[in-house]
Amino acid sequence: MADDYVGFSRPRTKYSNNLVGSMKMNVSRNPEMPAIICEDRQESWAEMWDRTNRLGNAMYGLGLKKGDRVAMLLKNCFEFPEAFVTTTKSGFVMSPVNVNFRADELAYQLGDCGAAALIVNPEYLELVRAVRDRLPALRHVIITGPNDEKGFLSYENLITQGSPSELPTSISPYDMHMILYTSGTTGRPKGAVRGYMENFHTGVAVSIEWRLRSGDRQLAVTPLYHAAPCAWLLATLVTGGTEVVLPAFAPERVLQAVERFKINWLMMVPVMYDRLLALSPDVLYRHDLTSLRVVISGGAPLHTSTRRRIKEFFSRAELHEFYGSTELGVSTVLRDEDQLRKERCVGKPIQDVELKLIAPGKGEVGPGEVGLLYSRGLCGFRGYWNNAEATEEAFLDAEWATVGDMARRDEEGYYYIVDRAKDMIISGGVNVYPVEIEETLSHLPQVQDVAVIGVPDPRWGEAVKAVVVVRPGESLTAEEVIAFCKDRLASFKVPKSVEFVDVIPRTPTGKILKRELRKPYWGEGTIQVS
Repeated sequence: MADDYVGFSRPRTKYSNNLVGSMKMNVSRNPEMPAIICEDRQESWAEMWDRTNRLGNAMYGLGLKKGDRVAMLLKNCFEFPEAFVTTTKSGFVMSPVNVNFRADELAYQLGDCGAAALIVNPEYLELVRAVRDRLPALRHVIITGPNDEKGFLSYENLITQGSPSELPTSISPYDMHMILYTSGTTGRPKGAVRGYMENFHTGVAVSIEWRLRSGDRQLAVTPLYHAAPCAWLLATLVTGGTEVVLPAFAPERVLQAVERFKINWLMMVPVMYDRLLALSPDVLYRHDLTSLRVVISGGAPLHTSTRRRIKEFFSRAELHEFYGSTELGVSTVLRDEDQLRKERCVGKPIQDVELKLIAPGKGEVGPGEVGLLYSRGLCGFRGYWNNAEATEEAFLDAEWATVGDMARRDEEGYYYIVDRAKDMIISGGVNVYPVEIEETLSHLPQVQDVAVIGVPDPRWGEAVKAVVVVRPGESLTAEEVIAFCKDRLASFKVPKSVEFVDVIPRTPTGKILKRELRKPYWGEGTIQVS
């Protein structure tokens, strides 16, 4: 009898369970719909499909093949979503790069992922030149724009020369799609591997949660190389909408873009909302924002006062706050109806995500108890590139994974983050890991001991602070410490302030007692987020 069911054991098609399949259907349904808009430049879905076919075929002509890593050192620009679509449909494994990186940071990411090609804006060429000799695997550097430079390729010229025919590569949901780098607790960045299946389901889950539909226009405000904006772009590509790219954040430019392009949804980090709401009333209320249905906050805790002001100003839109990570994607959402009744809450699990809390030595814990937050679902990552040890540490088994955040759950099933993963700092919505900064400062000859913590900051949510012990007989100023970091680290990692102390508190095993260092700034409470 069982043999009668053999022919029904697997589906006859996997076409729709794939980002490329979804995009093809959106092209056929709405070829003239705008796909990308950036300031005064735009292209339709049909035009985007043609240009990305041409770019992909031209990159194949360079000798690149499916599975090759292609890094993208791109600011918020027209080419970012184009390059995103090109790598996706070509089967290249993309790796977006933080545009604030210094030479050593850039060299590490490109070297670790083994990037065979890099797509880059012209303003970062000197940085690329400084590291290229250290990257033997990097065969091609493609500069956005029409002009060729010696040793580099022109993005526009490749598109002009490339064939418009459909790319020959077959994409499976099980193929690797991207390597997103996130700083690790050892101070070295880790590459989180995500596949086509996970990213397809991320786009679907986000679209379901915020009720997105074909034709919706998203305003990309935050830097596109971050994990969250990549998730929003996935949702736009899955549903068949329009990605409107804001080249740089400026409060009034956000309002102008919403009015001009009839934006339906956007996400900003809390500090961006604070800066926008600080505009004078005559500026705030001169723009037509009636197209906006959903505003999203994430990347850092949303202060209650800011939450109320968002609700008041964007009165026609729903406010949603999410908690997520590069590795696990969007894990929870606090919906609009819960915003004013659940303080310091990150909400409930998003579509197709399960959560549980594990306490060391106790196993799974119930409501009100604090535990390590584990997640499983269709949107999580596969592990860390070139880092089996970190992968082993992240996964409880083959499915449940954590990024190290401690949380609790209330009786209604809502989650609350009570401590940061491995002392991570979130400054302006950007994750900053202290150990990398401590490692850098340890090379300053006058420094005997150092610890880096996050302290409250009215503009950035948290600011990076270095606590330094100076070697006997040496002298050192805060300005010298900051200047040393500026030469070696991205700007968002550079300490905003420095405190000199006689000794840094440590455990008997040598671990820094950072909670003791933070107490003067955060108080005695266990919750150090607002």
